[in-house]
Amino acid sequence: MICTSLKEDYLDEHQYRVSSYASQIAKRISPGLIEIISFTAAVHDVGKKSINNSILFKPGQLNQDEWVIIRRHPLLGASMIMRRVVKVKNSYKFKPSTIALAVLHHHERWDGSGYPDGQKGEDIPLISRIIAVADAFDAMTTDRPYRKALSKEDAVKEILRYAGTQFDPNIAEAFVCK
Repeated sequence: MICTSLKEDYLDEHQYRVSSYASQIAKRISPGLIEIISFTAAVHDVGKKSINNSILFKPGQLNQDEWVIIRRHPLLGASMIMRRVVKVKNSYKFKPSTIALAVLHHHERWDGSGYPDGQKGEDIPLISRIIAVADAFDAMTTDRPYRKALSKEDAVKEILRYAGTQFDPNIAEAFVCK
């Protein structure tokens, strides 16, 4: 069993990296949104704090019931933000509803096959689309209990491979063009 502090460390480190990648993308796509994108990316997986460690850190493949639980984390995170369990810094500047909406939809896919709502294309909030690329890149380039990390070069190839299906092609291109 993974202890709570290890879970917190894992989530904090992941969210920090995702925030950094998302900020880099925002500089190219929408510089005026860098601050809110950076902040939202830093809390995008807060709903995972409610997921049991045995599922979150399972070394093997998740079963169908475990996937249902994992797929709840965007809704849990958005709910936590709206209930202000997660303190939204400078809430006069960042509306909790804007952050919650972006968190809710960060696993939507450009082709509409994502979750929780199956949103498609530009119906997905821009912040969510940026976080999706940053999140996937970090997930691919870090070791997970169920697989070893890809090289950054291979992860970039995967981002480009799924541009237009999983990812907004403009955001994928902006991420890759450094």
